[in-house]
Amino acid sequence: MPEILNYLCPFCEYEVRVGEPCPGCANKTAIRKPKAKARAKRRPWHQAPSHQGLDLPEEGFDYDAFVAREFGKSPHQALGVKWYWWLLGVAILSGMVAKLFL
Repeated sequence: MPEILNYLCPFCEYEVRVGEPCPGCANKTAIRKPKAKARAKRRPWHQAPSHQGLDLPEEGFDYDAFVAREFGKSPHQALGVKWYWWLLGVAILSGMVAKLFL
C-alpha cells in the first residue's frame, strides 16, 4: 500500500495531501472579490499623485558637472598594453610565421 504524503500549505498552514489543491486557500480565493475595475483606471505609465512636485530637474542637466561631482576631477588613467606584451606578441607571431614557412 503506497504511503500517503501530506505537507503544510505555506500560505495558510493547512495540512494537504500531495497532488491535491489546498482547501484552505481555495476557500479564501472563492471569497475574494476581483478588483479589476479599480486597477483598470490606472495605467502603468501614469504617475501617482504623490510624485508630483518632487522638484526633479527637467532641463539644463550638466552632465560634465555631474561626472566631476560624482567621480572627482582627476583625469582617468589611460588603459593600454605594456610594451613587453607587444614585444611578446610580435615574437610569438614571428615564430609562428617562421614555423609555417620552414
